[in-house]
Amino acid sequence: MTPTAVLAIAGAVLGLLVGSFLNVVAHRLPTGASVVTPASACPQCGHRLRPWENIPLLSFLLLRGRCRGCGQPIPWHYPATEAITGVATAVAASVAGPGWMLLPALVWTWLLIALARIDLDTQLLPNRLTYPLGGLGLAFSSLALATPVLLQGPGPAMPLPLDALLGAAVGYGLLFLAAWGYYLTTGREGMGGGDLKLLGAMGAWIGPVAVPLALFLAAVLGSLMGGALMLLRGEGRQLAIPFGPFLAAGGWALFFWKDAIIRWYIGLSGFSG
Repeated sequence: MTPTAVLAIAGAVLGLLVGSFLNVVAHRLPTGASVVTPASACPQCGHRLRPWENIPLLSFLLLRGRCRGCGQPIPWHYPATEAITGVATAVAASVAGPGWMLLPALVWTWLLIALARIDLDTQLLPNRLTYPLGGLGLAFSSLALATPVLLQGPGPAMPLPLDALLGAAVGYGLLFLAAWGYYLTTGREGMGGGDLKLLGAMGAWIGPVAVPLALFLAAVLGSLMGGALMLLRGEGRQLAIPFGPFLAAGGWALFFWKDAIIRWYIGLSGFSG
């Protein structure tokens, strides 16, 4: 078995476990509750989960998607978060490789999944996660000066500290201008402050050049998903869809495959001549 395969398998197992914890974070953090205590319980009846009821994905299948205490259906986003975290962690580990970039790649992945999940649940992006995301991006970029391998390819690499600062400024500024222009045009607020902070925080990880591409990918994904939901639900333009998950998806992809995505975009736009 190749080292990449071993990393992917280990990442998948670790990701499933972390995904189970992210479910707790997403449920409790917006309310200000501790994410450590008390033990996990059914949010509907308070039934305390036994160890065998808290095994990622497997417990959902064994329980047939229902709480053992009250029999109510377990919301789909619990196993979905575990599965997505498992897959994303496996990809992050295999792309980053067994080097210094593995830790930033995992931290980046888990924080973005937590933020996306909370935004889907509450349409909020809490400062308690966006600020640490930006701060860690700046910290890892500063560490890259002392650890040059963090700046090297062919896998993901941290931007230089100046690029990280510019990326944060460009990320926040782009969405600020977009939100301001939308408000002047329509008289309505079309984007929350959490989205601005999220893109600003992401800019510290991907740099100023990649920030507009992250916004472009998020807009494309959001338009496709929004159009599909409007068709399925039969709702008009008033359908509220959080933008954070699409920003997170676009930024996550750019962190790992920035050069390939930039080449794809240049070819798509015809800038290459």
